Amino acid sequence: MDEILKVSNLKTVFYDNSREVHAVNDVSFSIREGETFGLIGESGCGKSATCRSIIGLLKENGKITEGEILYKGKNLVKMSRKELEKIRGHEIGMIFQEPMTTLNPVVKIETQITECLPKTMSRADKKKRAEELLKMVGIADAGQRLSAYSYELSGGMRQRVMIAIALAAGPRLLLADEPTTALDVTIQDQILKLLMDLKQELKMSMILVTHDLGVASQTCDRIAVMYAGKIVEMSDVHALFLNPCHPYTRGLLESIPTISKKGSRLIPIEGMPPNLKKLPEGCAFAPRCRFCRSICLQQEPQLQEVETGHFSRCHFRGEPEGEK
Repeated sequence: MDEILKVSNLKTVFYDNSREVHAVNDVSFSIREGETFGLIGESGCGKSATCRSIIGLLKENGKITEGEILYKGKNLVKMSRKELEKIRGHEIGMIFQEPMTTLNPVVKIETQITECLPKTMSRADKKKRAEELLKMVGIADAGQRLSAYSYELSGGMRQRVMIAIALAAGPRLLLADEPTTALDVTIQDQILKLLMDLKQELKMSMILVTHDLGVASQTCDRIAVMYAGKIVEMSDVHALFLNPCHPYTRGLLESIPTISKKGSRLIPIEGMPPNLKKLPEGCAFAPRCRFCRSICLQQEPQLQEVETGHFSRCHFRGEPEGEK
């Protein structure tokens, strides 16, 4: 299967009062044609920053300092703003995390969709295409909704509009950043099913950013687990859930309530994620790891292959000898 995207040794830094925050720290992965690739982890681990680095939408204080982002063999990092604008939204689309803040409350939905369409299209064709897109994402009264403002729509409806905007130009790769945040369970399930159906119908590849392991297990082909700006484990979805190798991944899975754990206490991950302005020496997860040894506090582990296609960033290859 051909690769549509390859990220190599990506480093993205945000500058805060002359101090560097390493939000994405030497991250490498690839996306295959037609694949759904999951980025999971706690808030602040670098998932959204990775997506924004790919599409070139970093905040003013953010900068890619190292690495390559190859889309169909072309390095996005080296492109000019004008060259990148031809790809952003056209070949690579993005669904942002908060539709209420992303959608413009004083501009009608029709305008926000049609401005993503080719300038060569007539006004009538643009309106027709916008209505088709709203119907595609499951909005029945699409014609009426075109004249609405975002604040007049429900949360689920706004998210569907965001998806329509992201798909307007027919992208080959879709970046979905927490697409079901703040939605109730029923609407969340509808949105995820819609995304998977559209992915198959339009033959897209997708990066799905989420902190919900349940969502990732249902939708992703492969998963990368991020912690403190780095990928700490990466494998296909089945291997990750059946044989988690990194203590952080194990901790995430053990903290999920399931029917099989009925009557037993969940095992939380102690402590808090590290401050990215001042990362600890050695393994960033060591202060929270119940398997921590002296080497973990002194030497940073490398991402290593523990079995075919399964990588873990742990000195003990995911097999520590008992708890500390």
